[in-house]
Amino acid sequence: MAQFSVSDATMALGGFIMPTPVWDIIATPQLALRPLTPRDTFERSVNWVHNSDLDDPTPFLAAGQVLLTTGRQFVDNPAPDFEAYVARLTAAGVEALGFGTEVVTHGVPELLVDACAAAGLALFEVPYRIPFIAISRLVADNEAAQTRAEFDRALAAQNDIARAAVGKGRLSAAAARAAEHLKCQVWIFDADGEVVSDRGETLVPDCPPDIRSSVSTLLARARRARVVDDVPDEHRIVQTLGPSGQLCGAVAWSRRSEFGDLDRSVMTVLAALAEVSLEQTENLRVGQRATLEQLFQLLKDGRVDSVRRAVRVAGIELPTDRFAVAALDLHDTSGSVRDVLERRAARTESQFFAVSDGRHLLVLIDRSQLTAERRFFRINELTVGLSAEVGWAELTVAITQAVRSLEAAPPGTITEFDSLVGESFFGLLSSSSVADIAHARLANVIDSDEGLGLLRFAQVWLRHNGQWDPAARELGIHRHGLKTRMQRLAELTNLGLDSFQGRAELWAMLAAIDLNEKP
Repeated sequence: MAQFSVSDATMALGGFIMPTPVWDIIATPQLALRPLTPRDTFERSVNWVHNSDLDDPTPFLAAGQVLLTTGRQFVDNPAPDFEAYVARLTAAGVEALGFGTEVVTHGVPELLVDACAAAGLALFEVPYRIPFIAISRLVADNEAAQTRAEFDRALAAQNDIARAAVGKGRLSAAAARAAEHLKCQVWIFDADGEVVSDRGETLVPDCPPDIRSSVSTLLARARRARVVDDVPDEHRIVQTLGPSGQLCGAVAWSRRSEFGDLDRSVMTVLAALAEVSLEQTENLRVGQRATLEQLFQLLKDGRVDSVRRAVRVAGIELPTDRFAVAALDLHDTSGSVRDVLERRAARTESQFFAVSDGRHLLVLIDRSQLTAERRFFRINELTVGLSAEVGWAELTVAITQAVRSLEAAPPGTITEFDSLVGESFFGLLSSSSVADIAHARLANVIDSDEGLGLLRFAQVWLRHNGQWDPAARELGIHRHGLKTRMQRLAELTNLGLDSFQGRAELWAMLAAIDLNEKP
């Protein structure tokens, strides 16, 4: 399995240019350089070459350099202090000294050789025929070659990540490839701050809680941001994805060494691909709502296996054999809550299905996830009706139970059907036997557009205890128009709605069924 974590044993892409070993310079045949101090003094590396004949060139030097000189400063000084000269160079961090002979002096002063050997400073002779620029060019060419190689590796890494993003593993595979090239850990998060993973073989490493917290904080601010969040011995970068106000996720990187410029070029490619992918996923999710509503009708018709195969294309896994239905009022539920529930349904570990029936947001939750979803509903103070656990053959009954429980639920709470049955006769009306009788009794009325509309008018009228004026005001019609409609309903149902018994029987049947559900 691929894992988004790679050892830091080797230098990461775009990290730092490796300095040139001094002995590699000495061992270059065409330079014909002659070492004058012991071999162990050359076991160091340099990043640049400078030349100066000043007695004190240290103001113009930086640590990790080779200094080249022709020795004029010693000729001009009648009593040169070689030990002090060498001490100044070593204090400035000079790693090696090259002495050009036959320009000012014949050979290298013995006292200089002794001073360098005593101080452990590498000293070598540069023949007259070798220009200093040849040594400078060797070091510069080494740095340029490394830079070109780093650019080539960065380009190869970007291409590799892009190919992975459009392959089977998509974002998870792209993150794994980025982690391998950058020798770091990578996590991609969705808009809810949850780590994105696939249902394949890509293994996502555990994300540290403090990184999750940082991501959640940035997403809550809803502003595009990129922050460096270093901790001891670890360098971290967290970047949000998407425009301010419409963030679609975030990406986080972590490793022991700092990230270089070429590292960041690869990170930018992954971030761009992740942003495009997550935005496309969001657009597809919203665009698939109508399709899922049609598939939901097939579910209620008992075509579970066919729907299970169809929704897997959208990354959704239906519940197994036992599940419960949660109902939320669609108009009272914010769009962001619906978005969250739909994204939760599409996650790798989820086995539930969120869909609208026009009036309610219905969530089919596998029994294994009921505890987690109850916690989610409570934390977000959602008003939810929850059915009893059922099998697929009882889906319609469970929907009715959930809707009835929702109608009885106080704001911001979860009302479960089992508790509703224990506390109220109203809950018993949603049991399967009563619902079946009600559906059979009202079948002819429900099947016609006129009859279904009259039943909905009757629900409002009965909720107002059969009072014409308040019911008519809520419906936006005249009370005489409402009376005419109820007289027509009485004819269709053969119920005497002028009597308490007729009204009570109609109320009981309407309480047992959901008018949005067909028997």
